[in-house]
Amino acid sequence: MTPRQQELVRTSFLLVQSQQSRITELLYEELFRLEPASKALFRGDISEQQKKLMRMLQIAIENIDNKVELQTMLFNLGMIHQSYGVEEHHFVSFGKSLNFALKSVLKEAFTPEVEASWLAAYHYFAVTMKNFPHSSDTVQLPHN
Repeated sequence: MTPRQQELVRTSFLLVQSQQSRITELLYEELFRLEPASKALFRGDISEQQKKLMRMLQIAIENIDNKVELQTMLFNLGMIHQSYGVEEHHFVSFGKSLNFALKSVLKEAFTPEVEASWLAAYHYFAVTMKNFPHSSDTVQLPHN
């Protein structure tokens, strides 16, 4: 990602922070439309998952130019998601769902340049999560 793309992701994320519930509702509605069976991967209250997602996005975006810090967090998320049974096609559908939700909330502020920046950011996040260093260590899950 270029510094310009990082800045566009940061500034557009600030625009959606006041609409966190709406963006996560749209995202998960679209995800479950694209991947109905993925509902089974979510344990507990979906509203808690929505809050966790926004918090992780916030941390990732705050550290978007700090690859060491970001990579550590994404590797951990990758291990957790693998332990839940998340597969390649889930990452693809989630990326499409995130794009849909951002476009719906940002409307005209979701310019082609902003969209390309988010696609680049999500690609980096997803690839890093999927490529975490594998080991035989057990993963500490954040909830049951």
